[in-house]
Amino acid sequence: MAEKETKDVEAVETVKEEKKELDFSDLEAKLGELNAQAFMDAERACRMKADATPDITYSAGFRARLAARALGVDFKEIQNLPIPVFAEITARVLNFLLSSSAAKLMNGEG
Repeated sequence: MAEKETKDVEAVETVKEEKKELDFSDLEAKLGELNAQAFMDAERACRMKADATPDITYSAGFRARLAARALGVDFKEIQNLPIPVFAEITARVLNFLLSSSAAKLMNGEG
C-alpha cells in the first residue's frame, strides 16, 4: 500500500514539473497574433495594480502579462519563473514591441 502511495506522489510531482516547463520557442509568433485589445487589457491590468511606468511598454509586469496572454497561460505562471528566465522573456517581448519602430528608423523612415 505504501509503495502505491509513493508512486502516486511521484506521478503528481512529475506532472507538476512538466506543467512548470513552458515553451517559449514561438513567443514572438504568438505575440504577433495578439490584437490591440490584448495590449490594452494588459495595460489596464497593470494600471489597476498601480503600475506608474510612464510608457507601459517598459513595465516588466506589462510585458509579462502580454507573454502570458500570447502563450495562453496564467499570469502567475510567468511570475513564478526564475528571474533569469523572466528577464529573458520580458526582454523578448520588449524587443518584439520595439522591433517595427527600430526597423523604420534604420531604414530612414522614422
